[in-house]
Amino acid sequence: MKIARFNNIYCYYFCPQLIFFPIYFYHTPLISDAINTDKAIFMHVIGLFWSAIGYFTARFAYALQDRKKVDQTEDKQYSFGNTFYFCSCLLIIVGLITAILQVILFVPAIEYFSKLFSSDFETGIRHAYLLSSDEGGLPGIIKMFAYAPLSVYLMSLGLLTFITLNKVDTQKIKILSIVSIVAVVIKIFFSLDRLTIMAVILANIFLIIKKGYMKKNRYWILLIFAFFLADYLSAKRLEAFGLIDFTLLYFKLGLVNFQLMIDTCSQYTYGFSTILGPLYFILKFFHLPLPDFSHNYEWAWYPAQYFTSYAFQDFGYFYFVLFYIVGILLFQIDNKAEKNIYVSSIYFIVLYGVVSFFTVPAIKGIDFWIALLIPIVLIKLFTTKLKPKSNIL
Repeated sequence: MKIARFNNIYCYYFCPQLIFFPIYFYHTPLISDAINTDKAIFMHVIGLFWSAIGYFTARFAYALQDRKKVDQTEDKQYSFGNTFYFCSCLLIIVGLITAILQVILFVPAIEYFSKLFSSDFETGIRHAYLLSSDEGGLPGIIKMFAYAPLSVYLMSLGLLTFITLNKVDTQKIKILSIVSIVAVVIKIFFSLDRLTIMAVILANIFLIIKKGYMKKNRYWILLIFAFFLADYLSAKRLEAFGLIDFTLLYFKLGLVNFQLMIDTCSQYTYGFSTILGPLYFILKFFHLPLPDFSHNYEWAWYPAQYFTSYAFQDFGYFYFVLFYIVGILLFQIDNKAEKNIYVSSIYFIVLYGVVSFFTVPAIKGIDFWIALLIPIVLIKLFTTKLKPKSNIL
């Protein structure tokens, strides 16, 4: 199919960014129309342009390499020990318990679900999940493992999609993916997290296109369920705003706040708003001196920005350099997905991370980096690369 040509991580990143162009003409009563976003849309285009330059620069450099080196790939025969599956399941359980505890410590489970599925749902109830340790919530070092079920699920899909496995491991990893997706669904009902739903949807759309599973009902059932769940949670979190309305609102909000960032930002954050964001949490945990970057810029309705805006907050008019690097990295990930087991295991995690760039990017949170680290550690410690069989008679 022709669509399969575009089934790569860069296209998944690039295409949602194009929605900002029609959003330029979109109007919502929640955001004032008095803000002229001409400069924001122009700089958005420049950012996308430089990401494309980065992607095709890396692609051109790869094409110029010695063909013998290019064609060398890792032997794809691996053995996943029982410890790998045990630790994966343990992380799923820990992550699920963490998500549940963060809520039921403050709201009884029966009361929580009663409100969640009734008309008197209060949007503030999600604050129980978001409570920081300073406000009585679980410590951040524990709470960040709530993303472990999603991490294991996306890792299992990556291994099944890109790596050649023996029948035993294929079956075990399929079971692992089922167990983890059940845990993910349960976690969603406590976190009310649309980003997790988006991650599941993106991975399965990619899989349907790559494997040609257009006629397999179980994938479509999962996608339809995920869309309805996302729409339901969107309506609950913002009254009268379903999934589509909420998405349009966030795109418009991102563009308007980017314009205000350009006009009013007076202090750059030098990476701490994007790629160095997790470092802030590490410094805070070890009680080390924290950089003082006050939010000295204006915003409309809600302070959330999107990736381009945060990149500008970090580096000002040199923000395009970050986009150039993003383009290079996305080509490398696409290129190595079927050649390197570590890249295979994190492919779908990176996928939802870069697609989230149209809203508050996932890379700003330490939980995304934990989700990224879990597959790498599991494979490094508990996976054995088998030696290729000799063909000598």
